[in-house]
Amino acid sequence: MAIALRSPLNMSFSALLLWGFALVGLPMLLGLSVTAYLFDQVATQARTSVAAAVQFTRNSRQIAQDIDDLQRASGQCLVLQDAALCSGVRQAHGAFERDASQLQSMPLPEAQQRTLQALRAQEATLYGAVMASGGVKDGARVFNALNPRFDAMRAAAVRLIAHSNQLVDAQEARLQQVSSRVWSVLVWLALASASLSVCLALLFSWLLSQPLRQIKRAIRRLGEGQLNQAPTIVGPRDLVDLGGQLDWLRRRLAELEAQKIQLLRHVSHELKTPLASMKEGVDLLADGVPGPLNAEQQSITRIMRGNVRDLHQRIDSLIHYDSALHDPEPLQITAVKLRLLLAGLIRRNHLTLRARGVHVECGCSALQVQGDRAKLESLFENLLLNAIRFSPQGGTIGFDATPVAGGIEICISDQGPGVAPEDRAQLFQPFFQGRNQPSSALRGTGLGLALARQYAHMHGGTLELVQRPPPGAVFRVFLPDQPKTFA
Repeated sequence: MAIALRSPLNMSFSALLLWGFALVGLPMLLGLSVTAYLFDQVATQARTSVAAAVQFTRNSRQIAQDIDDLQRASGQCLVLQDAALCSGVRQAHGAFERDASQLQSMPLPEAQQRTLQALRAQEATLYGAVMASGGVKDGARVFNALNPRFDAMRAAAVRLIAHSNQLVDAQEARLQQVSSRVWSVLVWLALASASLSVCLALLFSWLLSQPLRQIKRAIRRLGEGQLNQAPTIVGPRDLVDLGGQLDWLRRRLAELEAQKIQLLRHVSHELKTPLASMKEGVDLLADGVPGPLNAEQQSITRIMRGNVRDLHQRIDSLIHYDSALHDPEPLQITAVKLRLLLAGLIRRNHLTLRARGVHVECGCSALQVQGDRAKLESLFENLLLNAIRFSPQGGTIGFDATPVAGGIEICISDQGPGVAPEDRAQLFQPFFQGRNQPSSALRGTGLGLALARQYAHMHGGTLELVQRPPPGAVFRVFLPDQPKTFA
């Protein structure tokens, strides 16, 4: 009858835990990978931009140097009228063309391309003029006439250098923008990966804790005696196997409970017959049917009658508790006057009260409740017998009833040793007997308080121990105006 469902992955708790750690760390790993990729891209772009800017600046300055070399070589060629020196003009022209071509091959803005083209055109014209005037007699005058054109070329070269500086600044600004965008992307990526990791962690925490909560509920139901519902465990393989063991334990406890109930019923009914014969024989002796009794014999008879009555009450407690727990009868609701009900209980237990010299004070006035009279009698009689058992010789038991919102509260107090703090949690458990047992009385069955609480719950009320320092114990019963009428 056990219902044990495995998880779709059909893996153990430890394997599922490892998978959980792996999946939770996966967003962080992806985030780190993307971060490394973006930083590599930025670094590559920065290296490319810096290299281009450096090359452009170097070529621009080299062109300016080539113009100076061309002017110097031209002056030597024209002024000194030396053909060998004119080869320096050709070398300077070749260097200028080489550097200008290299610069023009770079990805320059349109304005810089136009400046460079104009500069090359000026240099070609000027070179042609110098080479054409290489053999004239008045070379110095020609060179002086060409100087303004050299100055114009130098000014164009200076503009190229300025353009190169602007290009470097533009590349720097662009890198800053790219860096800002990358940092923004990284921040959002970190937030997204952290959020996803947290969500996955919460999800796996819920998935892993769900079967543990199911096991906890199953164990709590076993502890509360709810043995009719099989545990349902959905989760890792080993936890599902543990659920199967819990179900085996539940079925075993149910079998033991059934055996216990059968034993209680059998023993209770088997004891009833000889106990009835003993009671009848003791009554005949007490009534003097076999003959008159002396004082000592009458005392022995009273002791026997009290013990027979005590045994009868214990057997009745076993039978009534079994019936209340497993086969409860519907409540027969009537109006019950508390004072009359308690007075009847006091009369019924008059001999026990007189034997211990215990006095009962009843402050219930004319209050009445709606309930099953027989079950209410059993409820309060068990509380009265418990108070008598723990009361000292000559003590006082108090019954006080107070109307409250929705019902009536009845407090039963005694002057006994009280309940030990470590016993309070189990006080109403069946067959439980606390540490503070009276030395002058036999140990009870431990069913009186459990039966009393069961009857209070059947009326929709409560029975609890009032927390107060010893000596003495106070039990508070709440009975609603309208009983719930459920078992």
